[in-house]
Amino acid sequence: MSRRSIDVVRRGPVILLLVIAAGAISASALAAQPKLKVTIKGQSHHPVVGKTWSYSVKVTNAAGKPVACKIHLQMLLAGAGVVGQVGIHVVKNGVWKETIVAHGPNAFPPAAVGEPLVLQATVTAKGYAPAKAGWAIKVVK
Repeated sequence: MSRRSIDVVRRGPVILLLVIAAGAISASALAAQPKLKVTIKGQSHHPVVGKTWSYSVKVTNAAGKPVACKIHLQMLLAGAGVVGQVGIHVVKNGVWKETIVAHGPNAFPPAAVGEPLVLQATVTAKGYAPAKAGWAIKVVK
């Protein structure tokens, strides 16, 4: 074995320990970040095909104050994962409100009737740990 190979072998465990320590520090720093409270409220748990449906997402800190953040909204099918991207929205006041239209490409499709869906909000904000919330829905005729 060359001298260079021996140096690499000797340093290997030290490098591995540094990588593990950096991961532990990152995990503990993330755990130490304050938590967000994310609340989704829909017009109902049963949107109707061909009718508008409204919902809101509210993001606050532990003291209940609104937090400026980015909200990523997705529609999930229970057990199957993401079925649609609703949107990514940056809000300054901690609140996003939206109405899903009755007709067109952004409306609930007839194929969604009876399917167990979840509107999921994944929220990120500077200085806070990421947070999620969901609102269960089942589209009806």
